[in-house]
Amino acid sequence: MGVTIADVARRANVGAGTVSRVLNGSKNVSKETRERVEACIRELGYVPNLVARGLAANRTGMISAIIPAIGYTQHAEVMQGLGDVLHENGIQIMIGHCGYSIEREEQIVADFLERRPDAFYLTGGWHTEQTRRLLQASGLPVVEGANLFFDDPIDSVVGYDNFEAGRQIVHLLHRRGHRRMAIVTSSREPNDRIADRLRGYLAAARELDIDMHELVFYCENSFLGGAEAVDRAMSLSNPVDLLLCSTDVMAVGAVFQCQRRGVSVPRQLAICGFDDLPIARSLTPALTTVSVDRVGMGRRAGQLLLQRITGEAAPCKKIDVGFVICERESTYASFGGAEAREQFTATNGEFDRVEAGNRQSTGLLEGSRAQPRQRRAARK
Repeated sequence: MGVTIADVARRANVGAGTVSRVLNGSKNVSKETRERVEACIRELGYVPNLVARGLAANRTGMISAIIPAIGYTQHAEVMQGLGDVLHENGIQIMIGHCGYSIEREEQIVADFLERRPDAFYLTGGWHTEQTRRLLQASGLPVVEGANLFFDDPIDSVVGYDNFEAGRQIVHLLHRRGHRRMAIVTSSREPNDRIADRLRGYLAAARELDIDMHELVFYCENSFLGGAEAVDRAMSLSNPVDLLLCSTDVMAVGAVFQCQRRGVSVPRQLAICGFDDLPIARSLTPALTTVSVDRVGMGRRAGQLLLQRITGEAAPCKKIDVGFVICERESTYASFGGAEAREQFTATNGEFDRVEAGNRQSTGLLEGSRAQPRQRRAARK
């Protein structure tokens, strides 16, 4: 049998109610008694039954978070931000990973509901109908994170506009002189984030009258998938000048394959990613990509969940954390446009960080570069 609160009370020569008040942090206990009870708790190794306390208070102090995979940096960063906020407020996280399977996510939701969490964090907006029914019937606060614009959210949303990020980066790279682009996207049941990026890429291609016939490569979301995309691009009779990868993982794999094949990046083939993983700026050449403050996104999700749990009115149930286009060496074009002819140097390093998000038009991108061009002209 485990140590009980009655055991602690007998050892400390106090009532069980006094031990309970010490555990709850009540000030109605003398310092001497508190110290004696705490010493007995340590001596006996007593651990409070949080489940019983949670049932009495209708709170468990636990939030369930379901992420697609444990090993990816972007999901770990969101959990870091979420945990920072929740742990500061005495709430812990139960993490489940669904392996990008909405059916597995449904099972995890059902299992976690049996453990009575106070709220849920889900990644993305694609779920089974049963998952939606279970969560809506539970009445618990839910935040869907990482994507922003999808129909009929379960409850609240904290994320960024993957569609607009994809659209804007195509416009930016087109202005840099890239004309024949190939899109590299996931072949295995893409999630809503990757699907929206693809929609954004294709929308921009239509706006710019870029022919994408047979130039959407469906590959595995891995280094090997990126390598396959390079091989397919190089086998075309009319080569492409840019691989637009839906993830940094595929983009990094593409850069490695170019190095193995002796293909110069970006002079023979430019490569762009999405996610701004830590390797993106350490790669040679450094990778052009889209960056999101994922730790900040996790913190915003945590703050929103806290407001909902405590009954505080949330000022907004849809929060846009925005995105940043990081233009780096891997897409420097040597063949078109005034900016494209500028030599990439260590001094300008990461060309310009273009603030976006909140559905800004691509016209804002051009204005954001005027001041940096003036600075470089002054140096000349």
